[in-house]
Amino acid sequence: MFKRGKIEMEMFIVLITMVFTSAVILFIVYSGTIEVKEGASSEPVLNAEFLPAGREGVLAIKDFDFCSYVDENLNCLAEQDEFGKAENVYVRFVVESSVTGGQAILLRNYEMRNPSGEIILRAEQKNAYNFELSSTRSTENVVFGEYFVIGEDAVAGEYTLDVIIENPLFEKKITLTKSFEVVDWEEQP
Repeated sequence: MFKRGKIEMEMFIVLITMVFTSAVILFIVYSGTIEVKEGASSEPVLNAEFLPAGREGVLAIKDFDFCSYVDENLNCLAEQDEFGKAENVYVRFVVESSVTGGQAILLRNYEMRNPSGEIILRAEQKNAYNFELSSTRSTENVVFGEYFVIGEDAVAGEYTLDVIIENPLFEKKITLTKSFEVVDWEEQP
């Protein structure tokens, strides 16, 4: 006889309990009993990126050379891994990247360490894309050429260069570490 409104009554009681609990929590936060972190990240409650379906792709450094010079066509004129203090260190590398939605966007960053392990160069660019193209292919090969100035006050020894490539379209990042020698030509016999 009294079973007609039983489900509706239970739902109404649950709803009132939820509203009352929320009101109590808000009152406690407002009165200062519970402190809320101001710098907390605002992650969406329903993070829909738990399925990696759209985030797959290829990102690889296929070819890397230290060069005496890289010309305007991005050709390495003479490979070498030993440089004098006054010489520029030229690098040339090829990056293979997947094309997502008809686009390929690449970000490149560098870190260079001297023989004692100290970072002497950090070229880091956030949200400044170094390469962007439209393509109908599934992957693209992109050639980069760059040079670095070591300087006369450099210490002779083995230097380490980290090349960091990132494709923000599918959130993939790779790092290639290569070493080269800086020699003091005057000290050589």
